[in-house]
Amino acid sequence: MKKLLVFPVQLILLLIICKLGYYFADLLHLPIPGNVIGMILLFFLLQTKVLKVEWIELASGFLVKHLAFFFIPISISLMTMGWLFIEFGLPLALTLGVSLICGFIVSAWTVQKFSHRGEANQHDSVNHTL
Repeated sequence: MKKLLVFPVQLILLLIICKLGYYFADLLHLPIPGNVIGMILLFFLLQTKVLKVEWIELASGFLVKHLAFFFIPISISLMTMGWLFIEFGLPLALTLGVSLICGFIVSAWTVQKFSHRGEANQHDSVNHTL
């Protein structure tokens, strides 16, 4: 019974943060989509501990678990735009390929950077305990 009451409250909190992102994008005339600003705002609130993970954990877990369903309307809409892929297919494929490779490179570099930092911290802590 408690989950039935907590879930809508958490969902409303996430929607308020999202709507704040849209509001800030409109107010400041930013070229960034409002939902991205909302995610940055959510990240900031979580990092500063203004918002605790427990306060949104149930709703966000549900949304992430069912994320694939949110892509169904987009996929169906894309099926009606075959002419778009015929006309711009090669530039789209090239753009997606280059961005994929750049994403892999940045992700690999980030993991290597942070994994070396973790190994150094573990190595230092081992030496101090001896």
